[in-house]
Amino acid sequence: MKHHRSLTSALRRVFPQGLLIAGLALGSVSVLHAGTGTDHGYFWSLYREGGSGNISFPQAGTYAGNFAISYSNVNDIVGGKGWNPGSARTVNYNIGALSGSYNFVGVYGWTTNPLIEYYVAELGSVTGGTYVNNVSSDGHSYSFYKQQRVNAPSIQGTATFWQYKDTWGGSSTGSNRSVNMANHINNWRSRGGQGFGSYNYMILALEAWGGKSGYINATVW
Repeated sequence: MKHHRSLTSALRRVFPQGLLIAGLALGSVSVLHAGTGTDHGYFWSLYREGGSGNISFPQAGTYAGNFAISYSNVNDIVGGKGWNPGSARTVNYNIGALSGSYNFVGVYGWTTNPLIEYYVAELGSVTGGTYVNNVSSDGHSYSFYKQQRVNAPSIQGTATFWQYKDTWGGSSTGSNRSVNMANHINNWRSRGGQGFGSYNYMILALEAWGGKSGYINATVW
């Protein structure tokens, strides 16, 4: 797997939380091009490098956790919607539409003390680093990999930290799905070797890089 940069962490260095960098109001739908903020009680973030892309919330008036990301020919894009801070919650989601190409769709977030970047891949793959074990959750067997990042972008600037990455192979679209984060976090605490710190943000995210184009419309709750 091509190891990608921690894009949302780079975003945190450039954009203070809650700062909207660019946006257009199209009727009742806001189209946002970069930044972090809140919408209908949920935290959102979006970072894009190259190409074009935006996040919007077309059905959030009905489903508060709804978001859509459209992107074209991006070097890197990562974004989504969730909570700040995160928790050992069950993340429910529905991927209503997914087209084009992408690298990762799943739960993404950070902790501090220790500084850890974590992924639970529901679509795509985040393997890379050292395989640790498998964890059973929500009817799937997830492979757990850990990898150290040295002098890399993070929510605390350039830092050395560990990534925890779980992947199982992929879910379908158009159905309600769940990720019991307590199962993943308990395994990371006991088997990760670095513990698990204080929660920063946790989002249902899409990430794509390498000139990809695509679209996702999803809802998290």
